[in-house]
Amino acid sequence: MIHSHAALMPALVLLAVSVLSGCATLAPDTRDELGPQQAGDRLQVRCATNLTPEHRVELDAIDSMMASSHNYAALARLEALPFSTQQHWLRWAQLLAQVDQLDYSQDVYRQIAEACGSAEAYHGLGVVSVKAGRIEAGLDALSTAKALEPASADIRNDFGVVLMEAGFYGQAAFELRTAYELSGGKDSTGRSMVAAYYLHGGETSVARVRRELGLDDELVAAGIEFSKRFAGGS
Repeated sequence: MIHSHAALMPALVLLAVSVLSGCATLAPDTRDELGPQQAGDRLQVRCATNLTPEHRVELDAIDSMMASSHNYAALARLEALPFSTQQHWLRWAQLLAQVDQLDYSQDVYRQIAEACGSAEAYHGLGVVSVKAGRIEAGLDALSTAKALEPASADIRNDFGVVLMEAGFYGQAAFELRTAYELSGGKDSTGRSMVAAYYLHGGETSVARVRRELGLDDELVAAGIEFSKRFAGGS
């Protein structure tokens, strides 16, 4: 019996190696579905934008968690899903930024932009670049996003705010007025617009835009107060 057990050992070792090898060959495919394990890996980005009902349920659940500021849990839930559409990839890049993985988020956004050429990807790349302190790179990406989707109020707003941060107040006023009108008069955009006009031309410019757009006293006061966050530039 001792010899019988000894004879079985090589076969068991071979079986264990075979099982482990099988797992090793499956892991890269699974990883490509979910994304790389570290920044710099090449992604197999999917650019499809058509969402099935199942995809919508998945992404709605992620969005609900994000709205509740449960970003870490949302990221974990998202990474358990196959990344079947561009929207899955974009949510992933967004959540990486929300959990302070800024370099990783920029890398993911950049690869989505390169693969899909979408305004959403360039928009996200611009916002995250600015958050990471790369203002020039952020402006470049946001400019591309605007060119791809010029009627997006959100893109024009973010582009305008970053222009204001960079000190380009005249151009910022143009972008933010465009965003304000496209948004149907959104207060937060109006506040930024008033700030840009004030920084560019003082009370005279504010009085003109106030008259043209019928802005109320509260919005104008909020915009002038908001302008104190910015300094320098032209």
